[in-house]
Amino acid sequence: MGWLESAKRLKHRAMVSRSRARRKLMPVTKTLLESFHRLVPYRFDPDRHRNEVGALPGMYFLHRQAPTSVREDKAVPRIILALWTGDNPLTANRIRGLESLKHANPETPVALIGPENLSEFIEPGSPLHPMYDHLSLNHRSDYLRAYLMHHRGGGYADIKDYQHSWRAAFETIEGSNSIWVVGYPELGPDYVGSQDAKVRRDLQRRFSAIVGCGAFICRPGTPFTAEWLREVHRRLDYHSLELADHPGGIWGDDPRYPVAWSELGGDVFQPLQLKYLTHVVQSSDLMPSFEYYR
Repeated sequence: MGWLESAKRLKHRAMVSRSRARRKLMPVTKTLLESFHRLVPYRFDPDRHRNEVGALPGMYFLHRQAPTSVREDKAVPRIILALWTGDNPLTANRIRGLESLKHANPETPVALIGPENLSEFIEPGSPLHPMYDHLSLNHRSDYLRAYLMHHRGGGYADIKDYQHSWRAAFETIEGSNSIWVVGYPELGPDYVGSQDAKVRRDLQRRFSAIVGCGAFICRPGTPFTAEWLREVHRRLDYHSLELADHPGGIWGDDPRYPVAWSELGGDVFQPLQLKYLTHVVQSSDLMPSFEYYR
């Protein structure tokens, strides 16, 4: 065995050791961060997240004002939307997940939105972004959840297994116009993130108040949803030329495809929660299973 192979094995062992140590420390880290959030109230400081030179697409959306047309008193429809943005059939696991969502919520309509019926959910006068068809299937889903939650509201669910009714969560958001988002508690500090180091650090410190990206209920037309959709549109505008030349296909695995994995999803949805944290409520009833869903 040559020196290069020995070096690779040593590097791999070191990585495995660090990963194991991190997993052992995770319960302690979570407890400490949860205590920190309870003891030190969070105050959003927009100046902390102003865009730095060259940091495109950047994080300056966190200090922009919401569009003037937003409202905070729109009703929340009792419906759960799921997305399947390709022409490929649902897998057996996805079919089982969709059925579990319906079974857990017999009193709430569950609508599966795909290419064949997407036009029925488009808001008159608000077409999809011109780059929508150039996105990977995953990014189409990220885009549509922002679009649909702003224009329509209600529930959104990744197609995974669900065991609990969403009724209490709907009653929570219906009970107060000041509640704009209800979602499942994020799993831990390693599950939140942002391309911006400052934002990522704040999200990790406050993970116990953040909701996950895979299942939630939104009040339509709020500052939160308006800024969410506006920022996603801005990022698509920025990438338009490259997207036109290098579309995403199914997985977006073309190295020339310009959109990063979480750039249209968690990188916008979770940082905005920091800005509007008092309007976000957690409900464990919305927690999906993260195993064997593909």
